[in-house]
Amino acid sequence: MCQGRGICLQLTPLQEVQHVLLFYPVSSAGHYIQVYFIMAPFCSSLHPLVILLPLRLKACKLSAACCGELSSALSNNQLLTDLDLSDNQLRAMGMQLLCEGLKQPNCKLQRLVLRFCGLTGTCCGDLSTVLSTSPSLTELDLSYNFSLGDVGVQLLCEGLKHPNCKLQILGMEWCRLSAVCCGFLSSALSTSQALAELNLWGTKLGDSGVQLLCEGLRHPNCKLQKILLGSCSLTAACCGDLSTILSTSQSLTELELTDNKLGDSGVQLLCEGLKHPDCKLQKLVLGYCDLTVACCGDLSSVLSTSQTLTELGIRWNNLGDSGMQLLCEGLKHPNCKLQKLQLMGCHFTAACCGDLASALSTNQTLTELILGEKTMDNSGVKQLCEGLKHPNCKLQKLGLSSVNVNEETQRELDAVKKGKPDMVVHIWKNW
Repeated sequence: MCQGRGICLQLTPLQEVQHVLLFYPVSSAGHYIQVYFIMAPFCSSLHPLVILLPLRLKACKLSAACCGELSSALSNNQLLTDLDLSDNQLRAMGMQLLCEGLKQPNCKLQRLVLRFCGLTGTCCGDLSTVLSTSPSLTELDLSYNFSLGDVGVQLLCEGLKHPNCKLQILGMEWCRLSAVCCGFLSSALSTSQALAELNLWGTKLGDSGVQLLCEGLRHPNCKLQKILLGSCSLTAACCGDLSTILSTSQSLTELELTDNKLGDSGVQLLCEGLKHPDCKLQKLVLGYCDLTVACCGDLSSVLSTSQTLTELGIRWNNLGDSGMQLLCEGLKHPNCKLQKLQLMGCHFTAACCGDLASALSTNQTLTELILGEKTMDNSGVKQLCEGLKHPNCKLQKLGLSSVNVNEETQRELDAVKKGKPDMVVHIWKNW
C-alpha cells in the first residue's frame, strides 16, 4: 500500500482483505483525512471523491462476477488511472462488463494490465471499441493470454486504426500468434498516429511475419519507436527487411531481437542499416543470437559510425577474445557514442582485458559495462582496474561475476572506488 498524493493498493486475495485505507480530500488546500473503509463490497469504496491512482488487483481470485462493480468504479472515479487485473480469470464475460465502464466518457483510465486473464479472441471486439472511443487509455497489456489468436488481433487492429485511438503501448507477449496477424498489425502501424511501443516477445511470428510487419514499419506514417521481437523464431532471412527499416524509419529507436537464430550473416545485414546516416536507432539487443567473432568487425564498424546508438546488448554469444578485441576497436574510435554495453556470457578471457582497459581509458561516452564473464580470471579484473583508474575513464557502473573477484582484485576495485567514489560496482553471485 502506497501513501502520498493518492494511494496505490496492492491487494492479496479479496477474501482475506479486512479493510483498506482511503484518502478523501477535505479542502482545496490539498489536505486529506484517512478513513478505514470495511470491504463490503470493495468497489463501493471507490467513491468519486477518493484519490485512488494505481489499483493493483493481481491474483485476487476475481472472476467475471465482480466485473460489473469494477465497471461502475471505472465510469465513476475520474482519478483512477492505472488498473492491474493480471492473474484473474475474467474471461470474455468479465471483459464485456469491464469494457462498458471503459467506454464511459467519465472513465479516465490510462493503463490497463490484463496478463494471464484467460482472454480469447471474442474479447477483442469489445476492447477494440474501447480503443476507438477512450480519450485516455494509452497502455494496454494483454500478454500471456494464449488464446487471443489472429482473429483477436484483427479485431484489436480495427480499434488501433481508428482516428480517435490514443493507445501508445500495446503488449502481447507470448500470445501464441502466427504470421497471419502481422498483416493486420502492419496496417495498424501504417495508420496509427499514437502507437509508439509494441511488445510481441515470444509470439513465434517467424521470418514471414516480420517481413509483413516491416511493410507497416517502413510506411512514412508509422510512429513506432520501440518493438520487441525476442524469441519470435527469426533467422537471417528477415534481417534484410529489418535493415531497410533501420535505414529509413524516422521514429524507431529501440529494437529487441534476443533469442533468435540470426547468426553472423543476419547481424551483418543489420549492420548495413545501422551504419546508414538516416538510422535513428538508440538501443539494440542481440542476446542469444548465435553470434561469433565473424560479425564483430561489422559491429565495431557500427560503433565507430553510428551517431545515435547508445546501448548495445550482445550477452550470451560466443564472441571470444578475438571478437572482444574487434569490438574494442570500435569503442576506442572518437566517433563512438555508446553509453551502455552488456557482454556477459561472451566467452572471453583475461587475454582481451588489456584491450578493454585501453577502451575504458579512451572512450568518452561509455558509462555502463556489464561483464560477468566466468572465463575471465582475476588477472583480467586487475587489467580492467588500470583502465578504470585512468582520469579519462567515464565509466559509472561495472558489473562482474563473483568468480572474477578474490581478495586481491577486491582491493584493486576498492582502490578504484576510493579515487572515483561515485562509481558503482555490482558483483553478482552464482553468475
